[in-house]
Amino acid sequence: MYDGLTTSTFPSRRTSAQEDAWEQLLLEIVEAVSVPASEYQRIESHYNAISEILVEPVDPALADGHVFPQGSFLTRTVVRALGNGEIDVDAILLLRETSLSPRNLLESLHAELEARARTQGSIERRNRCVTVHYADESLPAHLDVTPAIPSDGNSDDEGWGPLEVPDYKQAEWHPTNPRDFADWFNDISQTSIMIAQGPVAFTEARKRAETEQLPSHEAINAFDPLRATVKLMKRHRDAFRERLGADVPVPISVVITTLAAKAYKEVATLSQQQPLTALQAIREIIARMPNQFDQDGRTGLPWKLCNPRRPAENFAEKWNRDPAYAAMFARWHGELANAVGLGFVEFSEERDFEQAVLTAFGPEARKRTRSFLLEQAGAGQALPGLAGPTADRLRKAGAVDTVFRGLAVAEPSEAAQPKSLGRLG
Repeated sequence: MYDGLTTSTFPSRRTSAQEDAWEQLLLEIVEAVSVPASEYQRIESHYNAISEILVEPVDPALADGHVFPQGSFLTRTVVRALGNGEIDVDAILLLRETSLSPRNLLESLHAELEARARTQGSIERRNRCVTVHYADESLPAHLDVTPAIPSDGNSDDEGWGPLEVPDYKQAEWHPTNPRDFADWFNDISQTSIMIAQGPVAFTEARKRAETEQLPSHEAINAFDPLRATVKLMKRHRDAFRERLGADVPVPISVVITTLAAKAYKEVATLSQQQPLTALQAIREIIARMPNQFDQDGRTGLPWKLCNPRRPAENFAEKWNRDPAYAAMFARWHGELANAVGLGFVEFSEERDFEQAVLTAFGPEARKRTRSFLLEQAGAGQALPGLAGPTADRLRKAGAVDTVFRGLAVAEPSEAAQPKSLGRLG
């Protein structure tokens, strides 16, 4: 189906100034697709409003609950919405115990939120959660609230350790462990990786969430090799789905996050013997992802990608019911590998390069690419993704534009403040 790499395929030394420029642009794209502060503040406000409802419920069956974030916000890998998509905020409502069946618990949570959260938007009961769609046209986002109880033998009342969540279709409890999974991911992200010296470097994100609020905007958008790669993957996945249709079985975020983290551990080890550039680290992580499944259909066994902190939870469970998941993962992964190499393709027109970036990573990435090319051209620097003659032409145009912009700024300044000529006569 697809071949994963088990050895390094990218040299440790930088091969060209164009590679440096593409690396810099790719990291700027990560920044461009991250959630801006203005959106984050509104997401945080909506999350807090729903949390206040849940900690003081009308239904006594939901009393004494503990609310905490899970998923992309807890691993700090969230990206902004693309097209018709929405930012997915996940939360757990942990109950110490319940006498309700899995279906009745979901129905009770749905009734509570439907009765009390109407101002936040529509309420939808789903298979394992209740979704609150925010009534905010300028903020495409929703909150998935999943009720949970501790597994047998787990006495922690803050959500650590194994939990059970309801599965409505199966009318049974489903194993999970979201807090320990996020802790596993965050620990891996702090593993040292040797980055070769160059003009662009990652800064380590070592801040960990210690409260039950959402992690800070600063923590969400902090750079490190693992999170930058995951954000690129998620944005590319969203753009891929936008092109093919909302019903396409693209890989879910937790599959991407788990595969990337396991691959990152290998790349971190590799980098100790052979320092990598940031770009090479990203490409290595992506290349190694297909080899990180615990079992896969390529060997005739069921697809299995276990929660590293709860092996009974299989993140790839749907892959065994529908072969389209594995096929679509292979297609998406191949296009992703090509997308992070776009800076090495020699496009004859800059608009073709910009269009390729738009297709791969969305409109924010295209806008950032355009401004990056103009800035680099004006400074006479290397330009990624362009053939030599095209890059030369753009640099010459950029130099002329810089001169004229300088004159345009200087002339009005002189005219606005004319020198005094003194009295005449």
